[in-house]
Amino acid sequence: MSSDPPIISSAQNPRIKELVKLLERRTRKQTGLTRIDGARELLRALDGGVAPRVVYVCEELVQDEEGHLALRRCRQAGIEIQAVSAKLSEKIAFGERREGLCALIAWQPLALDELRLSKQSLVLVVQGIEKPGNLGALLRTADAAGVDAVLLCDGVTDATNPNTIRASMGTLFTLPIAQASSPQAERFLKEHGLTVFTARPQSSTMYWKGNFKAPCAIVVGAEHEGLQDTWATPELIPLKIPMLGKADSLNVNVSAAILLFEAVRQRA
Repeated sequence: MSSDPPIISSAQNPRIKELVKLLERRTRKQTGLTRIDGARELLRALDGGVAPRVVYVCEELVQDEEGHLALRRCRQAGIEIQAVSAKLSEKIAFGERREGLCALIAWQPLALDELRLSKQSLVLVVQGIEKPGNLGALLRTADAAGVDAVLLCDGVTDATNPNTIRASMGTLFTLPIAQASSPQAERFLKEHGLTVFTARPQSSTMYWKGNFKAPCAIVVGAEHEGLQDTWATPELIPLKIPMLGKADSLNVNVSAAILLFEAVRQRA
């Protein structure tokens, strides 16, 4: 006889109710748990050393090789696999994707003193971001630029939001990410000898004038309000991205990408 646990088909099952409630920020904060939806995100979590507590799966909905690979790796790691019915899997799935995979994990950003920076560190500081999709896109950009760490300051949204995880394509779990207030983050960067550049439309210095070859941090601010006055002290270097059209601002992820890849260009 099979020793596999019975397939869950009811949305009233306590474990399924727990999973659904993790869509609420309050529940994620209270429990320290969140959820991963989709094979790619699950694979990135495994790559980052984040082992799910349990993976809920409907194998008939797992269609592509990424999904099968994620399941194999979870089984090899001894992670609990709980089967759910196709109808229930589609009901509890987050967003429009129906991949038959949803994992329960414990993950939170690091404390500042847990970060380890290299001698030529490149750090992205994200202050006051409001939209989970923007935060996720910023993390994906930071991953592509090979940053050493991301500091989340004064966040309006939280990193464990399923929208953030999805928009980051799971790179959330492969990046060193810490959370702090702006004063704490600025102090940390100074103590580690990093030059700090801030994205400021009012600056007279074009961004390509910044020397990104030295250890440095790039600070970008909230979508509507920009950076707080905390990031306006004299020792910080404001940089401007030229705006030649009618619009007076860029999406925060676009701004971060321009600055980060200028650092990549200079360091190459």
